[in-house]
Amino acid sequence: MNSSSLPVWDDRWEAYQDILANLIDDLPAPTFKALAACLQAFGDSQFQFFRDGFRDGNLWLSAQYPAEYVLRTTLDQVGYDVSVIDQAAQQRRDGTKKMQETLHKADQLAQLALNLAVDNGLLKESTVITYFNKSAYVRTIPYAPLALVAVPYTAAAVPHDYLATPHEIGHHIYRHSPGLAAQLRATLPIQPNWLHNWREEIFADVYGCLIAGPVIGLDFQDILFDNDLENFMSDDGEHPVEAIRPFAYVKVLAKLGFHNAAKVLKKKWKRKLAARNNPESFVPFGEFGAVSLKEAQTKLEAFALQILAYLQDERGIQPQTFWSQDLAEGETLNSLYKKFAIWVDHLPNVTVPELKEEGDEVGVVNENGELVNKRRKGETKTWIDELKNPGRYPLPSSGWVTALASEGWNVSGPEEDPDKP
Repeated sequence: MNSSSLPVWDDRWEAYQDILANLIDDLPAPTFKALAACLQAFGDSQFQFFRDGFRDGNLWLSAQYPAEYVLRTTLDQVGYDVSVIDQAAQQRRDGTKKMQETLHKADQLAQLALNLAVDNGLLKESTVITYFNKSAYVRTIPYAPLALVAVPYTAAAVPHDYLATPHEIGHHIYRHSPGLAAQLRATLPIQPNWLHNWREEIFADVYGCLIAGPVIGLDFQDILFDNDLENFMSDDGEHPVEAIRPFAYVKVLAKLGFHNAAKVLKKKWKRKLAARNNPESFVPFGEFGAVSLKEAQTKLEAFALQILAYLQDERGIQPQTFWSQDLAEGETLNSLYKKFAIWVDHLPNVTVPELKEEGDEVGVVNENGELVNKRRKGETKTWIDELKNPGRYPLPSSGWVTALASEGWNVSGPEEDPDKP
């Protein structure tokens, strides 16, 4: 990297430092202030690691990722997170009473979904912040024990639009539960590549069922069916093909004991497929040959049940309550939405713990007022902290690229959040 180009990057990072300092002063609550302080420290550690490493020759240059690209990507992602934190704070500070009430419920629902993992040892004590966005989404936050979850603006009027929340929390758990992704890969090793590419999404689908019960199966059918035919049939390399994805919900819900709802949901989805001429095959992402949808459905269903068995048998996940119950004989699927709306309206009190600073550390305040799951500001509590230790130099690009990714942190900005669940 040409040393003459460094001052402009230093100036840009200094601008973000000023923005974050002012943001921390203006934020309304301890959790927001602590989160912004963690972002500031983490962003600084990322920037200094790459700036100094490229300047001093301790990071080997990459033909694919020039130094300028790495610095730009790092600063852009800081900017994306600043934007979301500021957006979430403004919605709570300046939003209407209805908006504030909706976000309060969204916080409680997200925390409920998170608590199942915390109570069963998949995660240490964690907290949540929710905010309004055009669609449901969870941002990767490697620098704090917090899930930052978007809910659709429409949840203020349509309660079942909250229902992507447990799925998004499933993504958070998949990315942050120590060793979980590796254990699943080892437990379910021999599968087609296209099915492995869907693993995180399938995990999030299964986890959503463990939280919300049959109403989430109905909601996801409605979410998926309003996409155009190209998306309905295509494999994007991350999400299960939409034409068969609801069958995984059916299998998992039936295994959980929701037999009536599973049966009706299966019939409904078969009618939906008939309305789209019963597609028969798809082309896996990055491949050329077509795969039978019937074969893919069978593998998808089995994979989802294997993940469920892993969570129940290996990790002891046994929910005591669900957000919805099975259908009675003759009861229609729409009753699931009606009953869920009533349940949300009478949501039991859920404590959403604060994220709090104590000197150079940050953690979650537990019910006894103690700071738990602590870390130094800027740390991720993963091997990435060690990777950025100067004693690790020199590093080839295959090594430092993992620090750039930081468990999926530098993906996209809020305006690019995917519409798909």
